[in-house]
Amino acid sequence: MSHQPLLGQKILVTAYDLEQSEHRGIAVYSKALIRCLHEAGAEVWLLTEFYDLLKERGLRGLPRATRSMIRSARILSDLAHGQRGRQPTLWERKLALARKAKRWKDRFGVADKLIRRPRRYRARHLHSFRLDELYDSPYPRAERLGYLRHVTGIVSAPELFSATQLASRLRRQKPVEIDFQGFDALLTTCPLNLKPKNLPVFVQSVHDLIPLEFVAHNEDPLMFSHRLQACLPARRLFVSHSTARKFQAHISRVSPGDRRTSLATRHPEERVIVQPPSLRFPAWLTADPEQVADLKPVCHLLRPSIGSDTKLLQPFRYFLFNSSVEERKNLLFLAKAYAESDLYREGIKLCVTGKLKGDDYSRSLEDIVSHEPGIMLTGYVDESAKLDLYLNAMGLVSPSLVEGFGIPVLDGACLGMPTLASDCESHREIEALHDFNEHVLSLDTLDSREWAAAMQAIAGRHQHTWQEAASERRRRIGRYVAWHQTFFAQLEEDLCSVLS
Repeated sequence: MSHQPLLGQKILVTAYDLEQSEHRGIAVYSKALIRCLHEAGAEVWLLTEFYDLLKERGLRGLPRATRSMIRSARILSDLAHGQRGRQPTLWERKLALARKAKRWKDRFGVADKLIRRPRRYRARHLHSFRLDELYDSPYPRAERLGYLRHVTGIVSAPELFSATQLASRLRRQKPVEIDFQGFDALLTTCPLNLKPKNLPVFVQSVHDLIPLEFVAHNEDPLMFSHRLQACLPARRLFVSHSTARKFQAHISRVSPGDRRTSLATRHPEERVIVQPPSLRFPAWLTADPEQVADLKPVCHLLRPSIGSDTKLLQPFRYFLFNSSVEERKNLLFLAKAYAESDLYREGIKLCVTGKLKGDDYSRSLEDIVSHEPGIMLTGYVDESAKLDLYLNAMGLVSPSLVEGFGIPVLDGACLGMPTLASDCESHREIEALHDFNEHVLSLDTLDSREWAAAMQAIAGRHQHTWQEAASERRRRIGRYVAWHQTFFAQLEEDLCSVLS
């Protein structure tokens, strides 16, 4: 969009998912919102709970400007590294009694936090600083904080997100009140148990209802229900029609007859949006749309010059699974399908990105991998490695049992790479967009042999792709950039509509 419809507006965007150690789907969504709001002319501020009290000896006695510089650096450092939970001690890992004692300690800790939790934040409880006041700060140059180039400043509300989670544990719905005087709008990137004051526009993003419909999910259903109920007084963004229908049926209690009418007709302040794809390309690569350059892999996982090393991936000789490792992602099913395909004998691997969590599901996966040499576990990968893995994959596989949307499938479709996806509603929505049905094949997850056959078919059709690697990468990049611009323009238009 050439004009800037949000020029002059001061908008807060929550950083809850940007604070996590891994930047997955919702963090990608957060970055897209920040960029779209910035390009629409808004002054974007990031709302975080990170804040340093500077309790170390002597720091409080420093000049105010010095304290401000140290505090700002520590907040940005926390955003750069993400939340890191305390690791269990050796005794806690080895002794059952110590583990039991820790559980009781945690329970008392939660009770204590519930008593002491902040119930409301006045304007004076908020701390802010502008990024342009930090001369030559190193943090905006960190890859993980690249989104800061679209952010004007940071607002800290100490322990805010923790307070909203604690409030969600209560039997009755009691959102945390917070005074946002001086801002024009607050946009959450996921449902939060908040009740803003002195704020003209409040918009909540709803991604899914998975904690309510999938028991193995790790979030308490009461807590998540209260987070969703806090969305009722707000304007809402849904990331898929599937999520919108579930919300209307189980949270907002829309009648079956109303569900058949369009969302925009029923609720002008609600929107079903399609978020942009998540890959980031260097600007020089796409400067000339008519002459897209090749981007050869530099990731340590892909070393074409050392093809004899069986521990490494070779371009266009592997399938990619790019998601977190948890039960609803159905990775054990995929491992079984890959084993049945017998593609390892042809030198075609299955690459799995995502950090193992140390739970029973991750241990089961590790056990399978120990007997299946064709499956490669990479752990969590940064954006540069992720880009290489997508550009050089033979195909993408996503057998999730349920999804709010499905960013990996959208990325695959925008690249025009063969993509096998489960037949959950959100994946089918992506398949129905534009020409994506030419690249996305949705399959049920009741028969692993069907997935094995589909992978064999893709391998058979694309067995010579590796010989034309450069040409195929350029084709994918050119196609992706075009769709990326289309989706960003549409998201910007939808955001302006719901915020106006």
